[in-house]
Amino acid sequence: MEAERIVFAGQDDCRVERFDVGEPGVGEVRVRNRASLVSAGTELAVLRRRHRAFSSGGEAAARFRYPFHPGYAIVGVVESAGDGTGLAVGDTVWHDSPHATWSVVAAERCRLVPEGVDPRDATFFGLAQIAMTAVRRAPVLLGESVLVSGLGLVGMLVGRLYQLAGAEVSGADFSPGRRARAADFGFDPVLDLSEAPLVEWFDAHPDRRPDVAIEAAGIESNIEACMKAARPGGRVVLQGSPRNTMTIDPYTDIHRKGLTIIGAHDSTVPDEVRRRDVPLLFELCRDRLRIGELRTHEAPMADAPRLYDELESNLDQYLALVLTY
Repeated sequence: MEAERIVFAGQDDCRVERFDVGEPGVGEVRVRNRASLVSAGTELAVLRRRHRAFSSGGEAAARFRYPFHPGYAIVGVVESAGDGTGLAVGDTVWHDSPHATWSVVAAERCRLVPEGVDPRDATFFGLAQIAMTAVRRAPVLLGESVLVSGLGLVGMLVGRLYQLAGAEVSGADFSPGRRARAADFGFDPVLDLSEAPLVEWFDAHPDRRPDVAIEAAGIESNIEACMKAARPGGRVVLQGSPRNTMTIDPYTDIHRKGLTIIGAHDSTVPDEVRRRDVPLLFELCRDRLRIGELRTHEAPMADAPRLYDELESNLDQYLALVLTY
C-alpha cells in the first residue's frame, strides 16, 4: 500500500514523499491516520539544523540525522492488526509515529483514545504528557505561585496544568499574541520581555517572586533569568530542552538563594507514573486543558513545506498546528 509522509531531506529542505506501508506483524497494527500535532520546537530545530544533537554526537546524533521523518503525536483508526495486540479494528489510538497518512506501529506504542475525545484534541496527549513532567517533578501546594517563562504550546500546557493543580500562574514572553493568549487563560501577570528583562521586573516587585519558575523555551539566558527571578528557597524547572552549554554563577544564583534546580526531560518520570497518567491526560484533553483555544491552525499534510516556514515566522499567529489527512 502506498502512503505519504513528511521528510526533512536536509537542512531547510522539507518535502512530502511517497512510501510503501506493509502489513502489520505480530504485536503490530496498521493505522489510517486522521490528524497529527506538530511539535514546533523540536521539529524546527532539526529542520534548521540547530538541534544540539548535530554537534553533541552520540546516540542523539544517530537519531537526528537527515533524511529525518518528524513527528511523534498522531491519532488514527486501526485498520488491521497482527496477533497479540490487544487492539481491535476500529479502535482510535494515539501513537508516537512520524507524520504520515498510514503507519504500521507496535501496539505497545499506542494509547487507546476514549470515546468522545476529538481526534484533533487527542493529538495533544503526547505534549500534555511532556508538560505534566514539570508538575510531577515539581508539585505545588494550593496557592503557591508559578512563573512560566516561554509561552509556546508546552509552556501554555504547563501553566494550565499548574492552574488545575491549584497554583497562581504568571507568564512571560516576547510575543504579543502569546501574551494575550496567556492572559485569556488567566495567567497574571503576563510580562512583556521586550519591555523589561525578567530579572528587572522581579527586582522591582520582590513580593511577586514565584515559588516555582518554569523555563519553557530551552534558551540558556532564560534559564539564568528564571534562577534570578525565583524567590529564595524556590525551585527552577528546566522544562525546555537547552540547545547549548552555558555559564552560571552558582554561588549567587543557587547556593546563597537555596534554589533547587530540577531537570524535567520527559524521561525523568517513572514509567508506572506515566501509565497512571494516561487516562487522566486524555480526559484533560477532552475539555479542561482548553485544547480548542490552543489549536490555532489546521491544514492538510501536503502543505507542510510552507507551514514550517510560517510556524517560525509568525509566532503571534501560530501556537499549535494540527495536520489533517
